[in-house]
Amino acid sequence: MSFSSVCKDELIRIRVKSPEQRLAQLSGMTFTAGGIRISRQPSLFYHTENPGTAKHIASIALSLYDLDAVVEEKIVEHRRKPIYEVTLSGKEIEKMMNDTGAMVRFETGFRLMTEIPACVFETEESKRAFLRGCYLGSGSCIDPKRGYHLELIFRARSVAETAAELIRSFYLPARISVRNGDRFIVYLKDGDDVSGMLALIGASSAALSLENVRVEKDVRNYVNRTTNCESANLDKQVNAAIRQQAAILAIDKQIGLGSLPASLQQAARLRVEHPDASVQELADLAEIQKSGMYHRLDRLMKIAEGLEGE
Repeated sequence: MSFSSVCKDELIRIRVKSPEQRLAQLSGMTFTAGGIRISRQPSLFYHTENPGTAKHIASIALSLYDLDAVVEEKIVEHRRKPIYEVTLSGKEIEKMMNDTGAMVRFETGFRLMTEIPACVFETEESKRAFLRGCYLGSGSCIDPKRGYHLELIFRARSVAETAAELIRSFYLPARISVRNGDRFIVYLKDGDDVSGMLALIGASSAALSLENVRVEKDVRNYVNRTTNCESANLDKQVNAAIRQQAAILAIDKQIGLGSLPASLQQAARLRVEHPDASVQELADLAEIQKSGMYHRLDRLMKIAEGLEGE
């Protein structure tokens, strides 16, 4: 099961008791997954790949309106997964269309609505419920092990812009892009923002799962950085020790180590006897500070360089 499906399965288990919140959630699902059929009597239909979401749409609609609901599984050519279609019709279908913002009847006929209904903005919980409905209708969230990206798909630019503003009102930086010229994508990309959005709409377990993956990634990255840094430092240490030993051999060959001050003789002897030791370890053997041992080894290198130039 995909991470998106896990999120949706968690969301449909949320018990929305308030009729106002149920209507806001139904409106979100209508704007993202709904469609209208006009014949003698209009009907609303919804398409989703998630069977649980299909049953959830029908359940919420029937709890609010006197309707007939049919849920069907349909096989669509060139698609790996079936589509689940929910068809709503009956006595109060026009009222539901008007309340959810799908369509309204005028004297001249029906008109499609492109504005989120005012009921969505009445309370903070209604706003959350609307965004939850949007995610159930057209939302997706990639597996956090692969990256961080959550998106909602809308068919009308005006609805997408209002939804993005609604998300931003919760301090989440939603952005909009256009896909195929007629799909408007409201999306979040940063890990904190995706986690915040999941928590906002009620997918708390999914948000916690994402955070756990983030912690694992951070720890893994820290270990890798530390290992790489230690490896690089070890390479530098080994290369420096090799150059120091070469310098000491050059000095011994040309002027003899006995011609050096006692402190440099000691440093040269310790380096030759302990070729793999760090500067700190040599300093401990000489019972001096690390900076003192570093200074002595540096002097040996400069003496060797001077002898090469002669």
